[in-house]
Amino acid sequence: MRLFDLDPLDLVRYHGQSLLWDRAIRGALSVAGPMIVGVALGNPELGLIATLCALWPWMNDLGGEIEDRLINMATSGDAIIIGGILAFIAGHHYGAQLVVLFVCAVIIGWVHNTSRGLENAARCMGFSFVIAVSLDLVSWTLLLPVIAGAAWAMLIVWADHQLRRQYVVETGASVRAGLHNILGEHDSDWRFGVRYALAAALGLSLAIHFGATHAAWVTITTLAVMRPNDSECVQLVVQRAFGTLIGVGIALGIVSLSHDAWHLTAAAILLAFLISPGLIWQRWSGFAAITAMALVLLDMALLSEGGDRPLLSERIYDTALGCSLALLTTWIIFPSRWRRKPSTGS
Repeated sequence: MRLFDLDPLDLVRYHGQSLLWDRAIRGALSVAGPMIVGVALGNPELGLIATLCALWPWMNDLGGEIEDRLINMATSGDAIIIGGILAFIAGHHYGAQLVVLFVCAVIIGWVHNTSRGLENAARCMGFSFVIAVSLDLVSWTLLLPVIAGAAWAMLIVWADHQLRRQYVVETGASVRAGLHNILGEHDSDWRFGVRYALAAALGLSLAIHFGATHAAWVTITTLAVMRPNDSECVQLVVQRAFGTLIGVGIALGIVSLSHDAWHLTAAAILLAFLISPGLIWQRWSGFAAITAMALVLLDMALLSEGGDRPLLSERIYDTALGCSLALLTTWIIFPSRWRRKPSTGS
């Protein structure tokens, strides 16, 4: 039934595709648990760390049988820990940090065409390393919130499966499928791996030496948007840049209305709920929800210092720098046009 030429079902689907509201609920719960505990205990900083370590495994819940879903999420959690350990090994030595980041990026580029689950987990390792190095979060005391966050997200998925007993069609995106492909006939794209690694190292270097306040955002943006295919990379850059701009505006409105920790927690939970539907409806809207949620949580973590309003505008600058690096390296280092075979005339 249509009402004023609008099908009411279009509110819960996009071009016939479900907006995955059940996944949205799991995402909101994944964020809610750690942040509520952190605020209740008067330590929103640890709540923020646990939340990020729940959010990344949740994003690697790609469907399939429950075993594959949990393995995907656990692998992301393990990758976060590995990234932190690598940051500990690199220490405060800038040269060592660049070398480790280069190796991480090569690994990410190497596994990108095995399976989405394995690629996502590898990217989690890179994200974790960059955040730990940039924000000086190298401490064994942070291991507990990291494990707790990932375990909480997995518990939600397991409980949801026990309650609803719904099986999703096998996606082929699991970590196990990726490992099988590596052991089989995996055609490694080393050119993309090297390009990816150079972009990540260059991003961290420029961010540290040329004034980007939050170096992690620059490098993570570069790591997140780069793809082997030029057109896909450009699309992700445009979508992330536009989504970031919208997300910063949303976050600015939220933190301007209230600095109460519980109000900010509620806003972050709502934004987490909107991530999954947003990524399906229009990818930029999903990026906007992620950006706004992250900034709201960071503002809450800095409440003891009265918040950090400048980070809102700096987020735009850092994202623009990261996107620019991704585009430049994609077009300059081993560009795809150099790899095209010349057409043979008749």
